[in-house]
Amino acid sequence: MKNIVNLSLEELDRRIIHFEERLMDFIICEDQIEFIKEMLRELKNAREIKTGSL
Repeated sequence: MKNIVNLSLEELDRRIIHFEERLMDFIICEDQIEFIKEMLRELKNAREIKTGSL
């Protein structure tokens, strides 16, 4: 995901919630689970960077 650090906190939170909810889906394969977990790591890291710089 490119330039996620440039997203607002609200947008980061929205995307984190989206991917956390996707993990609850019953019809996702193992590859999708790994992709979702990676996106969550990136988004949460970007959020930590953004909140740490406030």
